[in-house]
Amino acid sequence: MKHGTHTQDRRDFLKKLAVLAGGAALAPALRVVPAMAAVGLVTTTEKRMLMGTIVGMTVMTPSTNQGQEAIGRAFDEMNRLIGILSRFDSNTALSVLNVHGRLSGSPQELLDVMAHGRTLHRQSGGRFDMTVAPVVNLMERSKGRPDARELKEALALVDTGRLRQTGSDLKFAASGMGATLDGIAKGYIADCAADTLKSLGVVHYMIDAGGDIRVQGSPKGDGRPWRIAIEDPDKQGDYPAVIEMRSGAVATSGGYEVYFDSSRKSTHLINPETGTSPQYIKSVSVQAPTVMQADGLATALSLMSPREALRLTSSLPGHSCLLVTSTGARLASPEWS
Repeated sequence: MKHGTHTQDRRDFLKKLAVLAGGAALAPALRVVPAMAAVGLVTTTEKRMLMGTIVGMTVMTPSTNQGQEAIGRAFDEMNRLIGILSRFDSNTALSVLNVHGRLSGSPQELLDVMAHGRTLHRQSGGRFDMTVAPVVNLMERSKGRPDARELKEALALVDTGRLRQTGSDLKFAASGMGATLDGIAKGYIADCAADTLKSLGVVHYMIDAGGDIRVQGSPKGDGRPWRIAIEDPDKQGDYPAVIEMRSGAVATSGGYEVYFDSSRKSTHLINPETGTSPQYIKSVSVQAPTVMQADGLATALSLMSPREALRLTSSLPGHSCLLVTSTGARLASPEWS
């Protein structure tokens, strides 16, 4: 789920490095490739185009058939959720809400994602606001150069507190309001795919949803951790960090991948109070228990000062972050891997 003029996904800049004995394994091929892992396990990998990006899954199972079955069912779950949460398909529950301003009997999955959006809105002091959709739409239409009056009108419609919920019914308090779940829905969908794999008994897996990554176990089922390189915002190969993980998630947010104008000053990262995009913080990487938590927090931190971002992250158990600024400084929270 993305928006902007760039052809790549806005978070397609986390690259994984699964370490093997004596070398590193790069991103798997765009097909199912069985290969022997630890004794009794087979590696199965598949990639598909979903949510405007490439989603890859790698699992270790006792047989190739089991691996393919698990991956297939995880992808089925992702497709089901995309049919609820995408704002780009007019038939989804989210799109119906945006068009009509209300939705009765909302799917529980939509309510769950919005509940996290409200939590993040509160934690971030309003920096994360899922009702910023009118401003996003305006930036897309105007190619990042909106008329001042139109921008003022769009900003007046941004307020998570005016998205009302009564039971499973949702309603916007004003005509013209709209919601975008771009900052958290992809993570939620990846988390649900992970839950599907776990329910099928898969112990070792990696899900890479365009750079939003969820892992468990090890890349070869032998106890070694997954190694994940955080992409250099300047694309010079100078990775800000390489982290090791055996469980959990990591996601990166940065405005340099998806932008609306030719100068790349107007990006998908939009301050809900001003409509401007951050220029000082170039990228934010977050480690968290789930991809939705990592993805959403990375978006929120991108819109905060470094001091605020580090303070908020340190207050959240199980979370850590790495900020890369326009000056090249790298600022990490105490718990960063």
